[in-house]
Amino acid sequence: MAIVLIKRGQQADISNLTLAEGELALAYNADKTSIALYAGDGNGGKVLVNPDVSEDITGVLAQSKGYTDTKINELVNGAPEAMDTLAELAAAIEDNSDLMDALNAAIGNKVDKADGMGLSSNDYTSAEKTKLAGIATGANNYTHPSSHAASMITQDSTHRFVTDAEKSTWNAKLSSTSTIDGGTF
Repeated sequence: MAIVLIKRGQQADISNLTLAEGELALAYNADKTSIALYAGDGNGGKVLVNPDVSEDITGVLAQSKGYTDTKINELVNGAPEAMDTLAELAAAIEDNSDLMDALNAAIGNKVDKADGMGLSSNDYTSAEKTKLAGIATGANNYTHPSSHAASMITQDSTHRFVTDAEKSTWNAKLSSTSTIDGGTF
């Protein structure tokens, strides 16, 4: 098992520091904005294990802050300042308990989604669904014909058809030279 020792000192002093093999030294500048890690090389010298990563750390912190700020803004999504924290939302819910009770009741009455089905406000009974399933495809696609056969019209005492024979009989009764009440036809 190796024992790791860590020595401390200012970066200005690091040049005079001797490290044994496996011994580590953490050095930083006077305002503690730059940090470096050295390890003993076994020959009384030292090797810089990591170059100054302060800029890298600052960049990662900035990226993390940007990511976090973006996610918080997406969560808040333009909520008014008085309602943009969980504590404010909880207080608003508590202050409006009647509204929350009504909302919870409405949620309790929602239509549950069944596998393979969509949600709808049409509350069909099993009998209605069976009846609808029995309607043939295209059953309601009626197209009115442009003409009808005379045989489909129901005759009554005021609506009758005249046959060709009846028309001939009538036409034979009057000729084009017949006179009725002094007129010629």
